[in-house]
Amino acid sequence: MADHEEERTVEVDLPTLSADANHRLTVALRNTIGADTVRVPADRPHPSHGERPRRNPLERMTTLKAISLGLVSVALCVGLVIATALSSEWVLTALAFVALLVTLCLVTASIIALSSVPEYPDSGLVALLAEEGISDPEVRFSEMVTEFTPEVGDHEERHTSPQDDPARAIAEQQGALTATSGPSASGADSEDA
Repeated sequence: MADHEEERTVEVDLPTLSADANHRLTVALRNTIGADTVRVPADRPHPSHGERPRRNPLERMTTLKAISLGLVSVALCVGLVIATALSSEWVLTALAFVALLVTLCLVTASIIALSSVPEYPDSGLVALLAEEGISDPEVRFSEMVTEFTPEVGDHEERHTSPQDDPARAIAEQQGALTATSGPSASGADSEDA
């Protein structure tokens, strides 16, 4: 695994941002990661230099998009129910419920995606990034944090204290089914003890 890793400097250089915004992002990342340089997989994307990780549309869902999707769906359902009442075509009611069910699934998935953004910068930095044209500052910051967190595997246990190694603790927390603020063991391990 060491052959496929590289050392990266924790630094942001987005060409679309001002020097001040890049500097403030770099400071925030270094404070979150707890290091100026890290070893990470060489094939990992570079969000700190403008490269976006590949994600499906639901993972890129923003709050505004989720609300808009919900409102459009409710309007469609109400329109179909009114059309059903006026035309006595009960098939339209079934369509309204199918549309409502599909939208419920999409909005639920988008809420889960929105709640799984693991790291947030301070509100002043979020405002600055939004002012400079970043449409989803929290997601972008979280992508950058992920760029600089080490690989820890798919273990449920958390062995690292955030005070000792913040980057590894972040990586362990992202992979855990139940995130905790400090080291923990899986339920199966604690039952055996």
